[in-house]
Amino acid sequence: MEKDIDLLKRIANADELAFKHFYDKYVNKVYQFIFNFVRDKAEAEDITQIVFIKIWSKKSTIDSINSLDGFVFTIAHRSVIDYFRSSETNFKKQISNVYDSELLLSSYSVDNVVGKNHIETIYKKALSMLPPKRREIFILSRHYDLTNKQIALKLNISIKTVENQMTSALNSLKSFFFNSDLSIIIFLSTIIFL
Repeated sequence: MEKDIDLLKRIANADELAFKHFYDKYVNKVYQFIFNFVRDKAEAEDITQIVFIKIWSKKSTIDSINSLDGFVFTIAHRSVIDYFRSSETNFKKQISNVYDSELLLSSYSVDNVVGKNHIETIYKKALSMLPPKRREIFILSRHYDLTNKQIALKLNISIKTVENQMTSALNSLKSFFFNSDLSIIIFLSTIIFL
C-alpha cells in the first residue's frame, strides 16, 4: 500500500512516468471490466482510454483518495454508464433514421403514414405496460445489445430467467402492437423482434 501512496503523490504532481506505471498496472483490469459490459473490443478500448484520460485530468486530487481500486473502477463504471446513455441516444437516432428511410421508400400517402412521435409514444406505452424487471431485461437486450448471459450476470439472475422474461416481453409487445395500427406493427417489428 505504501507503494500506491507514493505513486499517487507522484501522479498528483503530474509525474508522467508515475502515471505510466499506474496505467500499466491497471489498463488490462480496466479493459476487462469494461469489456464485460460492452462486449465490443473497439468500444472497450476506447472507453478504457477515456477512463485514463479522466484519471489524468483529476490527478491533482488523486493523492487524497482512500482506495485506488475503488477510485479507478468507480470512474470505469461511470464511463460505462455514459457509454450506455450515449448508446440509448444512438438507438433513438437509429429509430429516427429507419423511420425517415421508410418515408422515402413508402408508397403510402402522407396521410397514411403514422407520425414518428406517435410511434415512439406507442412504443413507450407498450414498454411501460411490462412488469419492471421484464422491461429492464428487454431494454438491456434490445437497447443496449447485451447478451442473455451478460444480462443474467448484471442482474444476478439465471440465464433461463432472462430467456423466459424475454419471451414473455416479446409476446406481450407483439400482442400490444397487434391491437395497434398495422403500419406500426410493420415498423416496430423490424426494430424490436429481430
